[in-house]
Amino acid sequence: MTTRLYYADSYLRRFTGTVLEVHPDPAKERPAVVLDRSAFYPTSGGQPHDRGTLGTAHVVDVAVRESDGAVLHVLDQPIGTGPATGEIDWPRRLDHMQQHSGQHILSQAFLEVAGAETIGFHLTPDTVSIDLAVRDLADAQIAGAESVANAVVAADTPVRAWFPEPEELAALRLRKAPEVEGAIRVVAIGDFDMSACGGTHVAATGEIGLVAVLRAERLKRGTRVEFMCGDRARADYGRKHALVRELSTSLTCSPAELGESVHRLREALQETRRQLAVFQERELDQEASSLLAGATPHGTVRIVRAAWADRPIEQVKGLSLRLTANPGVVVLFGIAGAKAQVLFGRSEDLASLDLGPPFRAALDRMGGGRGGGTRMLQGAAGASDLTRLRGVLAQAEKDLAGAG
Repeated sequence: MTTRLYYADSYLRRFTGTVLEVHPDPAKERPAVVLDRSAFYPTSGGQPHDRGTLGTAHVVDVAVRESDGAVLHVLDQPIGTGPATGEIDWPRRLDHMQQHSGQHILSQAFLEVAGAETIGFHLTPDTVSIDLAVRDLADAQIAGAESVANAVVAADTPVRAWFPEPEELAALRLRKAPEVEGAIRVVAIGDFDMSACGGTHVAATGEIGLVAVLRAERLKRGTRVEFMCGDRARADYGRKHALVRELSTSLTCSPAELGESVHRLREALQETRRQLAVFQERELDQEASSLLAGATPHGTVRIVRAAWADRPIEQVKGLSLRLTANPGVVVLFGIAGAKAQVLFGRSEDLASLDLGPPFRAALDRMGGGRGGGTRMLQGAAGASDLTRLRGVLAQAEKDLAGAG
């Protein structure tokens, strides 16, 4: 098995080991090596693997080999057996240390404040979250847990990681019972939290800098709390502060007045939308009247035929409903484009008039399509320009006139 140097020193950035095995990694089709000792952390316990260099190669993945527990280093190029110097990607390692240590603190804080046990931990390059075994978590409880966590961070509490002897382990009050067999590594954050964990951690909580809860989301099995620590939290604050400054300038108000300014803007937007909707309805009424005036009579039936190059289907439906609210009206509408649409409709008093055959024929003439309905039939076909679509609708009108 590989001696894992990060167990004793999470701050070890550079080390020398001996490459014992060299072979291709079947999963990623890249070369992989096993060393006698390594400071590279393999993906496990919710914490992603380290990256860095090993000799002349870049370490792109690190995993534990199930057969014997050896640490498998996946490389971007092959290296030979023998001595090799490894160097950890320190910014990535430090980020993981800050997030993972912050997670221990926040998990214990939620246990104290809300009696909420952590049942999951997720760490990615963009997000960090814990899953809590409670579905109802009040805002006050979230804020309370965040406050407790940051108090522990501010106290610069020492963090200790070690492998206790079985007798000592049995006497420790761990937050969660270990799920692995064999030697158990314990991470203690002063007297505040004690957990079984094989991850990399800071030496004192002050290095975490800040624990910032971003949001909480209810899940089937509980609540997911997303948060950030350390440099991630500071960068997030910087982005949000810049956004607040930009918005304050745009709205000519102070940051404290942003909420009120946005509220006023929202109300003004809603009123504008209401007025626009009224205007659009009037426009459709006028357009419907104009189209009806130009309808082609076929006995007792008036056929309104129109096509547009680009128009929202909801507006076309609105016109159809207005027109067919009058007796004896049939509408043959179409919208040209990459996915042309047709809409045929009839008045209630024309129940004996079957629009199905001319509707399906129109779709076939446009290269085939799907759709249906009863009093109003809507369908989509392939690409069609305005000239072709008008021809299809004209033929549909002839079909209807002939059927009548």
